[in-house]
Amino acid sequence: MDLGHELVKEQLFFRKEMMERVSWMIRLRWMAVAAGFSGCLIGYAANWPLPFVPLNLIFVFITLYNVLFFFIEHRLPSIKPQAVQAFTIFAHAQIVLDLFALYAILYFTGGIHSPFLVFFLFHIILAGILFSPLSCFIYSILVLLAAAGLILIQKYAILPPQPILFESHLFPRNLALRDIFVSNIVLAAVVLITAFLITSIKLSLRAKGRELLRVSKELDSGNAKLKALYQMAKEMGLCQELQAMMDSATRNAATIMGVKACSIKLLDEQRRRLRFSSTYGLSEDYVGRGSINLEKSPINRSIIEGSYYAIGRIDQKDYFQYPEDIRQEGIASMLCLPLRVGKMVLGVFCVYSDVTHDFKDEDVEFFLLMTDLTALAIENLRTELNKTWFLEKAAHQLRSPLNAIDTMLKTLRQGYLGPTQTEQAKLIARCEQRIENLCQVIADLLDLGVKRTDLGKITMHPVNLGDVVRTLVHLYQSQAAAKNLNFSCDIEECLPDIMAKEKLIDELLNNLISNAIKYTPSGGRVRIRVARESCDRILCEIADTGIGIPPEDISRLFTEFFRSKNAKELTEEGTGLGLVIVKEILDRLRGTIAVNSKLDEGTCFTCFFPVIDGP
Repeated sequence: MDLGHELVKEQLFFRKEMMERVSWMIRLRWMAVAAGFSGCLIGYAANWPLPFVPLNLIFVFITLYNVLFFFIEHRLPSIKPQAVQAFTIFAHAQIVLDLFALYAILYFTGGIHSPFLVFFLFHIILAGILFSPLSCFIYSILVLLAAAGLILIQKYAILPPQPILFESHLFPRNLALRDIFVSNIVLAAVVLITAFLITSIKLSLRAKGRELLRVSKELDSGNAKLKALYQMAKEMGLCQELQAMMDSATRNAATIMGVKACSIKLLDEQRRRLRFSSTYGLSEDYVGRGSINLEKSPINRSIIEGSYYAIGRIDQKDYFQYPEDIRQEGIASMLCLPLRVGKMVLGVFCVYSDVTHDFKDEDVEFFLLMTDLTALAIENLRTELNKTWFLEKAAHQLRSPLNAIDTMLKTLRQGYLGPTQTEQAKLIARCEQRIENLCQVIADLLDLGVKRTDLGKITMHPVNLGDVVRTLVHLYQSQAAAKNLNFSCDIEECLPDIMAKEKLIDELLNNLISNAIKYTPSGGRVRIRVARESCDRILCEIADTGIGIPPEDISRLFTEFFRSKNAKELTEEGTGLGLVIVKEILDRLRGTIAVNSKLDEGTCFTCFFPVIDGP
C-alpha cells in the first residue's frame, strides 16, 4: 500500500475522536445555554442581586454562535483527508468563543472571585484531548493571562466594577495583594498540571493506538495472505497434471507476493542441472537460455544444498550463470528457496521483483511456507502419477495371462480334453469365478488409471442430471425386480444443468446404484432422488435398506481395494475400487459426497453437484 495513503489513514484514525467531539461540544453547549437561562430565571424569582440583562445577553450570544456552529457542522465535508484541517479550525473557533463567553460571565459574576472560574479547566482538558500539546499549553497560558487580567480589572477599576455576588474558595473576599498573588500561583499550577497530565495521557493513548493500528494492519495483511495461500493450495490440489499444478503455483505466488515474476526450476535425474519447469512473468528469451549448470551458478548450488537467498541488489556477477540476462529482464531483487520434502530437495522456487531490497523477514517466512506447500504438492502428484503408471503397467501385464488361464479352464470344464469328474468340474468353476473377479479388478484398475491421467483432457459441457438418471433407472428396474426390491425414483422438475460429461455421470451413478442393489436383501427398498439442494448446487441421493456400513469403516470407504467385512461376507464379488472411481469423478466435477449409514438398516450416498451460473 502507498506510504502516503497509510499516513493519511493513520491521521484519520486519530482525528476521528476530534471530529466526534466537535459535534458533542455543540450538543453540550445547548445544555449549558439551557442551564444558564434557567439559572437567571431562578435568580430573578429569588431576588438574587444578579446583573440579569448582561448575563442573558451573554447566553443569547452563546445561542447565536452555537446555531451558526450547528449549520457549519452539517456543511463540513465528510471524514476525508481534506476534512481534517477544517474540523481542527472549527474546534479551535468553538473553544475560543467559549472562553470569551466564559470570561464575560466571570466578569459579571464577581470577576476573580466568581466560582465559575474552575470552568476554565474543562476547556483546558478539551484542548488537551483534541489538539497538540503545544495548543493545550497555549490555551493554558491564555487562561492564566485572562485570570490575571480579571485581577487587574478589579484592582485598578479598568472597567466598571461589578459586585462580588458569590464566595470563591480560591479567591475569597478582602484578600491582600500578597494573598491574591499566592492564589494566582496555585491557579497557575492547577491549570499547567492539568494541561501536562491530559497531554501526557493523550500521547500515551495515541502511542498505544498507533501500536494497535500497526498490529491491526499486520493481522489484516496476514489474514489476506493466508486466505490467498489457502486458495492457492486448493487450486493446486485440484490439478491432475504436474505442469498445470506448477503453473498454478508460479502464477499464484507472483500475485500473492506482489512481484514481477516467479519460476520453478527442478533438478534433472543426475542432479547436476536445473531446468525451468514453470515460469510466470519471465520472457521467452530469459527462459530460452535452457537449463542451469549448478557448477556455474553458486547461488543455485547453495540453495540446493539447503540455504535460502534473498538478494536485494542484482549486481554481483559471480552469483549467476547469466547475470546480463537478469538485468535485461528488469529484475532488481530476488528471493529463492529450495523446494524440499523432508531431506530431499526437488529444485528451486524463486520470485523476482523489479524493486531493489524488496524482501523483508516476514516475506521470507511466508514464502518459505508457500514453497513447502508447493514442494509437497509436487511430490504428492508425482507419487500419484507414478502409482497410476505402475497400476496401468501391472494391469496390462496381468490381463493377458489371466485371459489365457480362463480360456484353458473353460476348455477343461467343457470336456474338450476329456471328461471331468463332478468334483473336478466344481473346482474348475470356482477357479473361473476367481479369475473373473481378478479380471474385474484389472478392468477397474485400468479404468482408474485412465481417469487419473486423462481427466484433465475431457471437455465438459452442460448436462441435465435428471435426464441421465431417467435413462439409468430403466436399465436397473429389471435387475431390482429380479431381487424383489422396491425400486423408485423421484426427480424434481426444471433442474438447472451441471457442467459435466454424460459418460462420467453414467459411471458414477452405475457404481452407486449397482452397489445399492447388490447389498440390499430381497424385499428391501432402493430409492433415487434428484433435487435442488440450494441456489448453487443440486443433489443426487441413492438410498437403500441394505446391510449398512460399520461406523468404523465409513472413513475408509474411498480407499483403494477396501471392502467392509460384512460386504465380503455377503458376496465375494467386488474390487474395492468402485467408490474410489466415484470420488475421483466428483473431485473432477468439483462436487462432493456424503455418506449416512446404519448397520443392518441401510446406507444413503448423497452426491452434490455445482450448477452452471445463470446469466
